[in-house]
Amino acid sequence: MLSAHLFSDFWFLVLHGDRVNEVSEGLSRGIAELGVRPIKPGATWWEALGLDDPAPARVWLGSARRGVHYALAGQGKRWWRLRAQGDVAHGPWVLAVEDVTEERVEHERARLESEHFHALIERSSEGISLFDKTSKILYESPYNKRIHGYESHEMEGRTLIDFCHPDDAARIAMRFKHLAEAPGVVETEIVRFRHKQGHYIYLEGTVLNATDDPRLGAMVNNFREVTGRLEAERELRRAKSAAEEAQRLQQHFLTNLSHEFKTPLTLIRGPLETLAAELQSTEYGRATLPLVFRNIDRLDGLLTELIDLARLEAGAFALKANRRDLCLFVRRQVEHFEESAKLKGIRMKLDAPDECWAFFDATKLDKVLGNLISNALKFSPAGTTIRVNVYVRTDAAGEGQVEVAVSDEGPGMDEATRARVFERFFQGDAGLARGHEGMGIGLAIAREMVEMHGGALTVESEPGVGTTFTFTLPLGCDHLDPDDIDTMETPEARPHTIGGRAPLPAEGANGADDGSRKRPALLLVEDNLDMRAYLRMHLDLHYEVREAENGLVALEQLEKAVPDIVVSDVMMPHLNGHELCQRIRADERWRKIPVVMLSAKAAVDHRIEGLKAGADDYLGKPFSVAELLERLQARLPRMEPRPEAADQAWLEKLEDLIKTNLAQITFDVEILAKALGYSSRQLRRRIVAAYQMAPAALLLQRRLERAHALIESRRFATVAEVAHAVGLSPTYFSRRYRQAYRCKEIKL
Repeated sequence: MLSAHLFSDFWFLVLHGDRVNEVSEGLSRGIAELGVRPIKPGATWWEALGLDDPAPARVWLGSARRGVHYALAGQGKRWWRLRAQGDVAHGPWVLAVEDVTEERVEHERARLESEHFHALIERSSEGISLFDKTSKILYESPYNKRIHGYESHEMEGRTLIDFCHPDDAARIAMRFKHLAEAPGVVETEIVRFRHKQGHYIYLEGTVLNATDDPRLGAMVNNFREVTGRLEAERELRRAKSAAEEAQRLQQHFLTNLSHEFKTPLTLIRGPLETLAAELQSTEYGRATLPLVFRNIDRLDGLLTELIDLARLEAGAFALKANRRDLCLFVRRQVEHFEESAKLKGIRMKLDAPDECWAFFDATKLDKVLGNLISNALKFSPAGTTIRVNVYVRTDAAGEGQVEVAVSDEGPGMDEATRARVFERFFQGDAGLARGHEGMGIGLAIAREMVEMHGGALTVESEPGVGTTFTFTLPLGCDHLDPDDIDTMETPEARPHTIGGRAPLPAEGANGADDGSRKRPALLLVEDNLDMRAYLRMHLDLHYEVREAENGLVALEQLEKAVPDIVVSDVMMPHLNGHELCQRIRADERWRKIPVVMLSAKAAVDHRIEGLKAGADDYLGKPFSVAELLERLQARLPRMEPRPEAADQAWLEKLEDLIKTNLAQITFDVEILAKALGYSSRQLRRRIVAAYQMAPAALLLQRRLERAHALIESRRFATVAEVAHAVGLSPTYFSRRYRQAYRCKEIKL
C-alpha cells in the first residue's frame, strides 16, 4: 500500500475513487500555512481542496488524456496545479497538488498588460514598427493599417525605402545609415509615404536606435500622419504672406499719400515764407499771412492725423519707448501752449512733482498730450482755467503707475457724448462741433497710442462744469515688449543760434558768389519737377547746383564729378534715396560726402531708417527752405564772407540804414533800395553776394537779433512791446522768433 508518510515533503493526496485516504505531511503543513482548513480523510478530493467549481476538475480527471489542470480554491482564492497518477477508476491513486497562485497572478497581470497595450495601440493615432539597420521592416503593428492601408504581412520583409516617394528615398536612406551608427539616438523625420490606395501621405516618424537593447535589437519607429497638419501650415503661411503683402501695399499707399500731399504743401509754404518778410510791410499782408500759415499748418496736421490713423490700422506704428522724466516732458508741453492760452484769455496751471521717470515714446505721447490740451483750449471760454496734474501712485513694492490729467472748465459732455467720445470720426453735438476744427479722430488715435504703452485713457465730464481726460502709464518697463524699448538716448532740443546770439536766418546758407571763393557744389536729387525747380531757385544763390531726377541718374552724375554735398528725396523711382545713400557710403570715392534727406515720411521711425541708411541729416516735408539752408551750412565747413575793401564802406552804410530804421513797420526792401540808390533786383544781387541771403531775410534777421538783445535786457514787459520795437506785428514776430531760436515760449 502506498503511504503518504514516505514522501513527507511533497504535497499530494492518496485517494480511492473520489475519497481521500491519506494526506501528505507536506500538504498538511502547506495548507495550514496558507490558512486553508485542514483536509479530513473520507472527503472528496474537490471538497478537500476547496475548489470553487469542481465540475471542470472532475471532467478533466475522467478524460482519457489527463495532463495538468488548474483549479481555483475558494478559501483564500488560491490556485492549485493538479496532476493525477495511478488507476483512478479501480485502485488507489495519487493527486499531486502545487500552489501556483503567484505564478497565476503574474500570468494574469501580463495578460492584462498585453490587452491594455493592444487596446492603446488600437485606439492610438500613432503607428509602431520595427526596422533593422538597413530599414528592412521586421515588425509592423496590425493596427498601422488604419494609417497607410497595408496589412502587416504586406510590409514585413520589405524596406521603408520601397514605400517612400522617389524624391525622398535618397534622403531617408542616408538618415537611416547615420542613425544605424548611433545606438540610443533618437531622430525625427517627415517622409512622403505611398498609401495602399496609391496616393502619397506625409508621415512623421520618431525613430529610436534600440539595436543595443537585447529585448528589442531593432530600430523602433513611432509614426503619425501629418498630411493635414502640413497642409494647414502651408495654408497659414500663404495667408500670412498674403496679409504681409496687403500690409506692405497699404503702407506703400500711405507713404505715397503722404508724399503726394506733403510735397505740394512744401511748395506752398516755401514761397510764402520767402515772400512773408516783404508782404509784412502791407496791411493786407499782416492781416492775411497768419491766416494762410495757420491753415497750412492745419492741413498738415489733419493729413498727419489721417496717416497716423491709417498706420495704426495697418499695424505700422512701432513703439520706441525709453526712460524719460515725464514731469519735465509734461511741463514743456504746457509751456508750449501757454502763449496760445494767453491770447484766448485762458489760464493754464500745472501741478506736478519735480520729476517722475517712466518709459514712454516721446513722439507718441507728444501727440496724446498735445491733443488733450488742444481740445481743452478749443472748448474753454475766456476767463477759465485749464489744469494739468501729474500724480505718481506706488505701492510698498515700488510698483505703480503715473497719471496725467487735463481738466477744463468748458461746456462738458452729456452721458451719450461721453460714451462715444473715443469713437473715430465722432464729434459730439453738431452745433458745438461746427465751431471747432477737426475730424473727430484725435482722441481715438490718442487712446490707441496710450494703450500701446500698456496704459489707459479715460474721460470724466459733467455738463456745465467741465471735462477731465486722464491717461495712466505703468511705471517701469516690465509691461513692455523688449522690442518696444529703445535704449538710445534722445538729445533734448536746444535753441539754435549762430555765433551764440543770432537766430536761425530766414534764408541763410553757406557759399557766396562774391568772386573771392568758389561756391560749393551740390547735387540735388528729386523726382518732382516743381519741387526740383523750387529748390534750385533757392540753392542757386549759394551753390553750384547739378540735378538728377532719381538715384540712378544721381550715380551717373557722381561718376562725372564729386559734389561737396548731396540733397536727396527719399521716394523716387528706379533707385530711392535710402538705396542711393547706401551706394554712396559703400564707395570709397564718395563715402565722406554729406547727404541730407528730404521726405514726406517724417515719423521718428522713418527718420531713424534714413539715418541708418547713412544720411547725415533728415528733413521732413513740408519744410522751411531757411531750415534746409541752415542744415546744409552746418554740414559744410564754415565759409565766412570776405568782402573786398572797396565794399566795406557800402556794407557799413547798409547796416547803419537797417539799424536806424528797424523800428519802422513800413521799412522794407523797396525803401532800403531807394535809400542806397539801387533797384530792388540790384540790391538783391549785392546782398546775396555779401550775406548769402535775400534782402528781406537780412532785414528779418537783423530785426530778430535786435529783439533778442531787447529780451535779454529785460527792458520790456510784453512780447507785443518787443515786436513793435523792431517793426513787426506781435503774432508774426512771436512765430518767427520761436522758430529761429527753437523755443516754445518767449520769456521776458
